Amino acid sequence: PRLAQYSVEAELDKRGGKKFGPPNGKKMTIFFDDVSMPEVNKWGDQTTLELVRLAVEYGGFYFLDKDKRGDFKTCENLQYLAAKQHPGSGKNDIPNRLKRPLNSCQHLTT
Repeated sequence: PRLAQYSVEAELDKRGGKKFGPPNGKKMTIFFDDVSMPEVNKWGDQTTLELVRLAVEYGGFYFLDKDKRGDFKTCENLQYLAAKQHPGSGKNDIPNRLKRPLNSCQHLTT
């Protein structure tokens, strides 16, 4: 999950206080490719997807820096797009907590 968070944070500029966003007041789309891939740990969690849920549902992340750990970093002007396959054949279903804030569109091929 750290790598996913660092990848998003690397593209954001500080806007003031604990608010961050894309440079020059622009908007940014973050594409999460194949969210059905993360492994399920022994507690039944997919930690990377919990990070995605946190970003989508609450609009940001928690700081990873030791001196600011526990503080919430608000990310503005971001929109999220994700792709996944149906569960099975090595693909996992995404948690219901992540399904709730997302809209679903299916494209079936024959």
